[in-house]
Amino acid sequence: MCLFFVLLRGESKYNFFMNKFLVLLCLLVLAFHFSPAAGVDRWKQHCADVAADSSLFIKKLSLSQNRLSFNNHGGLLNGGVCWWHSRLTRAVQYLAVFEPSLPKVTSKEAYDLVLRLREGRPVTINGYRDLQDFSIDHQDVIQENLEAWQISNGGFGLGFLDGLAGSTSVAANELKTLMDDTYNRLVTFRKPIYQVLQLPGITAHGWLVIGIQTTSTGYNFSVVDSNYRDLQTWSYTNGSTEFHYGSYPFVSYTTNRGLKEEALLTKRLNEACLSLQTKGRLVDSHLTIDEELDLLMNPPAK
Repeated sequence: MCLFFVLLRGESKYNFFMNKFLVLLCLLVLAFHFSPAAGVDRWKQHCADVAADSSLFIKKLSLSQNRLSFNNHGGLLNGGVCWWHSRLTRAVQYLAVFEPSLPKVTSKEAYDLVLRLREGRPVTINGYRDLQDFSIDHQDVIQENLEAWQISNGGFGLGFLDGLAGSTSVAANELKTLMDDTYNRLVTFRKPIYQVLQLPGITAHGWLVIGIQTTSTGYNFSVVDSNYRDLQTWSYTNGSTEFHYGSYPFVSYTTNRGLKEEALLTKRLNEACLSLQTKGRLVDSHLTIDEELDLLMNPPAK
């Protein structure tokens, strides 16, 4: 980057034109440094990385710098925004790149970028290395977005309603089927799995499963839980009928909507990479991801 230039003294035409040349050269260097090309290059690299490693997203989520810097809090009745905290964290892995060499985005720009991610649209976040770095500076507008997202999904939201389809305790063979399905999905598709945890009463929580290993008695699985900054490890033992979150029993369910959302994130990422390759720029879907999910979950009658 051009930090300074030296003006040549004297009034000769040579010095006059050299001064103009040096000024122009500096401006060209600055223009190149602050041009959108840097963000395009980051996107090209992101597309290449995804193509080369199908497990990239779960690997990224295992690192704290690729997760939000703050825990789940706030929301309606101060009941938290865990579903949207988890959804945003996952969406960033697919649809965001970070360009630390450019000036930091403003608070307004940060809000708009998070809004685009809520909508399932690709973004370049300037001035930051990663999601943790970005969310330290812009926790307030991220939280504002999460709470607005919660309301836009109908208050306690579709993840909540999805969670109420289950129970806090099931037969041992049913829980084993649920856990076997989680294991098979993760080792087959190697993508983070969004789950809803049915807790007692009308309470449901959400998390992302990013790792699972077999044991002699069942499974150990790793989750990104928005109530904690560090990864959490849970154990399932064959014959169990429930888990416990503190003193509360629960069962975790891989929801149909969560699976469809992951498929749409993958689709939108592929479309962005194809557009970058063929048109030299990113394109947006006409629908937000929630609008498209609503159509998939409740297709219009023919």
